Amino acid sequence: MQIVADTHTHSIISGDAHSTIYENIMAAKARGLKFLCLTDHVNSVPRAAAPEYFISLCSLPREFEGVRLLRGCEVNITDYEGHLDMPEKTLDWLDVVVASLHDVVIKPSSKADHTQCWLAVADNPHVDIIGHCGDPRFSFDLNTVIPVFGKKRKIVEINNHSFTGLRTGSKEVCKQVALACMQYDVPIVVSSDAHFMGSVGVFDHALAMLQSINFPEELILNADEKRFAAFVSSRHGSSEKA
Repeated sequence: MQIVADTHTHSIISGDAHSTIYENIMAAKARGLKFLCLTDHVNSVPRAAAPEYFISLCSLPREFEGVRLLRGCEVNITDYEGHLDMPEKTLDWLDVVVASLHDVVIKPSSKADHTQCWLAVADNPHVDIIGHCGDPRFSFDLNTVIPVFGKKRKIVEINNHSFTGLRTGSKEVCKQVALACMQYDVPIVVSSDAHFMGSVGVFDHALAMLQSINFPEELILNADEKRFAAFVSSRHGSSEKA
């Protein structure tokens, strides 16, 4: 299986990562990626960029060194009503928006709260990808939420970084999320969540898990160039933006 797009990457702009955007692009090129999503944190995460920064991504070319660049962000969910830390106008302008729960922004609560939170996020038309929802600290009712993600055309992320110990216990929960996506026919993307250039385009743990459960390749949007390009165009029309 060849993953053509890394949908979740961080640069030094995020405040907790260690490579420049240029270094990440060159790493993506070396890995043979066709697309690279630039999804830095917003400044609800300490030391990350203010929302105004993301408009400056218009200075970047649409393609560099043979890699198509998608202007994006990883927004923080700031409360259990599903509010985000980025103005709607900016979210609408971006090519791809990943929404995630981070414990430095919002403390884990009850399963009921987490479930209600994801249902609220699913209603947000500006959100494209559901970030690392396999974090057991933010457990939720899969059979309630995953079908709604599908109905609302949200893409569930299987995050390779979650398998490395950062979010303890995520390996098994990610598997359960993937099984639920398979059961309810909900598309996913595989991402690196790279915080260093050496991790860009590295999906080994996530792919091994997906292969172990015979996850259908046709549900992995970034396993095919045409399928991923169609997804990007249908979500925010990035191919037509300046």
